[in-house]
Amino acid sequence: MRSRQNNQKWTTILRKLDLITAILILNGQVTITGVFLQTGGAFSIPVGGPITGGYRIESRSKSQAGNATIDLIDILLVIFLLCDAINVQGTYITSGRFSIVLGGPLFGGDKTEMKDVRSYSRDFKKFFSSRDKRG
Repeated sequence: MRSRQNNQKWTTILRKLDLITAILILNGQVTITGVFLQTGGAFSIPVGGPITGGYRIESRSKSQAGNATIDLIDILLVIFLLCDAINVQGTYITSGRFSIVLGGPLFGGDKTEMKDVRSYSRDFKKFFSSRDKRG
């Protein structure tokens, strides 16, 4: 029974991450920053902006059509997040900034589920416990 409650809590947290990300996109705090190609034909989309230490992407030529296209992609990402067609898959961390990575079945990948969270948690603990032993 307790395990089922924990699964429900984690599932709720994962869903809230999707909704928070959708809100950040709608508020213009994050926007598409690129595309990650994955093996097997899947892809994922990182979003970032000033709130993640990056910048808000805009058309290089400052064209209204280019900026409208970026905005359209952002709106589609919000719709896909709200419909649970894509999910937050994780983060991509670089020097001084990070991106929120979105993906899922719609983009040819897997849906982020509870088993993934357990795996990430296990890997996280393993990584840091091995670092502590090395000094």
